[in-house]
Amino acid sequence: MAPTAPRSFGDRRWHPGSKPSTSRRHALFVHTPTNRPLSCGMIERLHLTRRQLLARLAEDGAPGATSYRPPGTATPLAALPLPPIRAVWPEDGERLAEVALASETGSVLFADASEALLVLPPFPVEAAIDYSELYAAPLRDALERRRSVAVLLLRLGGFSVGFFRGEALVDAKTDQRFVKNRHRKGGQSQRRFDRIREKQTDELFGKACETSREKLTPYEAEIEHVLFGGDRHTLQAFHKQCSYFERFGARVMRRVLPVAGDPRRASLEAMPREVWSSDVYVARSET
Repeated sequence: MAPTAPRSFGDRRWHPGSKPSTSRRHALFVHTPTNRPLSCGMIERLHLTRRQLLARLAEDGAPGATSYRPPGTATPLAALPLPPIRAVWPEDGERLAEVALASETGSVLFADASEALLVLPPFPVEAAIDYSELYAAPLRDALERRRSVAVLLLRLGGFSVGFFRGEALVDAKTDQRFVKNRHRKGGQSQRRFDRIREKQTDELFGKACETSREKLTPYEAEIEHVLFGGDRHTLQAFHKQCSYFERFGARVMRRVLPVAGDPRRASLEAMPREVWSSDVYVARSET
């Protein structure tokens, strides 16, 4: 028999007074301990690689509800067709909605009668759609689709820029530049030091901008997303000096990729793991 399409809320809508499904419950998520609690309630936050998230998603068709929302929108937990959810997590549901609204990539909310899972995917959710069961197929497809991505890693010790097709690094350039550490002695020595440091920083930014233009220009039409990694303050100063990335418009993502130490070629080659990672929030019933 051919598989049937998942049913939306309109096909299996919950009405007040109706009884929740008594079907065997499927776990939404295989939980792991975390030392990064979101709040004092029953929510925990996880940062998962693509492989980790794919391995932990529930099977499609299990009892529950699923809501996909593009950036700037969110589905309140109480709006899902699962009556016990409304009584169990009123405050946690509000917090999940706040997190979803703030996400630059939108969100995917999975819920059953005893837990909820909010996924902030690495790339934007394209359409709002709801299902009256646990249905992760669109999320899996989005995570597994090959994307063309540009990445610039920048710290005051150097930079590394590259173009990826999927996880394959197609073109790249790395350069190290010496920039003096901050100096606190004051007086003329301080002012002379500041001028030297500013000159070194300008040279680094200029070289990083020039190299980015050189390496990425041949792929501009192909690039779907642009991501930056390193120190946030350094990147903010860099963008004030380098206008090249303005041409990518909405393809530039706000999140900053973590970079340990000065960027190296190895740092860039390891970035797909982080680029395709997701933040996940898990809310559980106390009972």
